[in-house]
Amino acid sequence: MGEIQLAALLGNPGREYERTRHNIGFMLADLAAERLAPGERWRDWKGVGLYVEFSCGGRRVYLLKPQTYMNLSGQAVQSLASFYKIRPESVITAFDDLALPFGKLRLRKDGSAGSHNGMASVISAIGPGTPRLRLGIGPRPAHIQGKDFVLSSFNKEEGGRLPEFLGQACDALECCIKDGVDRAMNRYNHDGDKPVH
Repeated sequence: MGEIQLAALLGNPGREYERTRHNIGFMLADLAAERLAPGERWRDWKGVGLYVEFSCGGRRVYLLKPQTYMNLSGQAVQSLASFYKIRPESVITAFDDLALPFGKLRLRKDGSAGSHNGMASVISAIGPGTPRLRLGIGPRPAHIQGKDFVLSSFNKEEGGRLPEFLGQACDALECCIKDGVDRAMNRYNHDGDKPVH
């Protein structure tokens, strides 16, 4: 019934990208692994991703960090989902979103990718009927190009608020996995109306 079995958390591999806005999905992945799969180490998935596996409600759940760079994220998601026969509605993708202010998150059951190339790659690979967790990193200053902004580091104020924001996002992701996307949307989309301070 659309239970989440795979959480794909998007970012770019490489040390130069580690603390950039575009990699907030990877930051969430590391926190989720600590909470949901304590003691598990990230393992290679066929050269296209890193994953951890844990049990929830009697089923296997996977956290995935694609290692294909953002624009090809769908390759890793499709590979793992196809191997374990996980349907699109049981895959949730978490990614940075310029359209939301920093500290705000939004859950959706399906829809378009907006301007996010990583999410577009996932939709192209597995289909549009897949939930997503959007993590606000905006607004973009008018004098900075979008590409430059997402590949820049969080400023000092954002950095101070980042742990709380990631904690809230991890709570929402955990709720999706354990209780389903509908319940998580009811709980966290309302809470998400107020950015983290």
